[in-house]
Amino acid sequence: MNLILVFVLIFVQFHCLYNPIVRELLDLDPAQKKNNLLHLSILLGLYGGPSATITPSVGFVILADTKIRVVFNRSMNPTSLTAILGIPLNQTWSDTFVANDTVVLSGSLPVGKNSFQLDGSDSNGFRLATVTGNYTILAANTNLYYVSPSGNNGNPGTTPGSAKLTIPSAITGATAPAAILVSEGNYLVDSGLGTQVNLVNNVSLYGGFSSDFLNRNSNLYITKIEDTTVSVVPDSLTITAGGTITSSTILDGFTIRGSSNPNATAGTSMAIYCFSGSPTITNNRVEAGSIINGNSAGILLESSSANIANNTIHGGVSTTLSTFGISVGLSSSPTITSNVIYGGNSLDSAHGIYNTPHANTPTIINNTVEGGTGSISYGLNSSHPSNSIVTGNSFDGGTGNTSMAIYHGFGAGDVNAYQQNTLFTTGGTNPLSFNGNRLFNCPTALYFDNASTFINDIGTINGGTAGGASFTGNYQ
Repeated sequence: MNLILVFVLIFVQFHCLYNPIVRELLDLDPAQKKNNLLHLSILLGLYGGPSATITPSVGFVILADTKIRVVFNRSMNPTSLTAILGIPLNQTWSDTFVANDTVVLSGSLPVGKNSFQLDGSDSNGFRLATVTGNYTILAANTNLYYVSPSGNNGNPGTTPGSAKLTIPSAITGATAPAAILVSEGNYLVDSGLGTQVNLVNNVSLYGGFSSDFLNRNSNLYITKIEDTTVSVVPDSLTITAGGTITSSTILDGFTIRGSSNPNATAGTSMAIYCFSGSPTITNNRVEAGSIINGNSAGILLESSSANIANNTIHGGVSTTLSTFGISVGLSSSPTITSNVIYGGNSLDSAHGIYNTPHANTPTIINNTVEGGTGSISYGLNSSHPSNSIVTGNSFDGGTGNTSMAIYHGFGAGDVNAYQQNTLFTTGGTNPLSFNGNRLFNCPTALYFDNASTFINDIGTINGGTAGGASFTGNYQ
């Protein structure tokens, strides 16, 4: 019916255009003719809201003093425009093609990842479809460097046209504070030859840029760092963070793959290894390798307080030993937030998150964790004396022959606090607190009290467990 109406309107309008009086009126005044054609377009529904071309594009990494240029496809009403990037932005209007079609946005931009929003109307009152997104804002004194598969390590790397070829070369040549922007492509390293990516403090890495560095989208412009070693070594690692690395060193927007080394000798293949270093690891896809002889880990932490957020992490494959999405050890205290974590596929044990038997104090919040598959699989395996804060997560024990959403291991004293989590299975001894958790689909028991008594009554769990812990508000 709508198509018929549009057809009739088109026919009527074209018929009118053949009317001599109408044609005379249209030709009488060019401005009037333009207005009449505009009205015709409005009547036919062909005149939508304005569009905008934004440079640097939304999603980009910019400095705090960067000016954002917006060119609209028609004249705008400057008084209608609002632009926010952490703060309301100043507006400077000019003419590029027609009057008031260009605005430059500026201000003292707050450092960090900030939301951007742009609204306004054209000179005829038609509204712009709201533009939203994020910019990552760096301090104004940050030095920018560029890496591309078409680059050359003999280049300075300070402009897109003089990009470096490899990430290690860019890191070596960078002057901190620095940000290295890496375009889409495959970046191969060989940890057996020592060419892995070794982070340097205050030199951050950002992937996900288009080949011309005009746009950034890590889901579209895949920037992959992969360890290809086949050397006879116990351990292999794609990216390392040593003791000098602090949270101001950021790793963001990459696909990071550990080695699938057939010649590994009973060590561990790690996609990211933080030994005493504490970088910020965000918005990456981390994939451990496929190992015949040894363990496989997406992220392995030792004495680290890394901030790990918004990543997808896979524990890889081990045909002889164990796999780990994240392994936390040697008194580490990371913050693990809003990640999707899979423990991997192993012959022995698979762990979404593993707290080794050290004095680890991780904070684990709002993650979705699956244990994986193996002889035994764990969403979270927390061994004494690790003492964790675990809040708002979804733990699936996985598909191991034995699976546990949370295993709280043996040890002296009550430790760990579990709050507001969703659990598919659970087991072990008593945590310090266990409140407000949802328990379901647990085939053996809802709760394994003190590693000795199966409990399937939610009322008994809430207040009737051993060990002196105060359990309340858990439900099915």
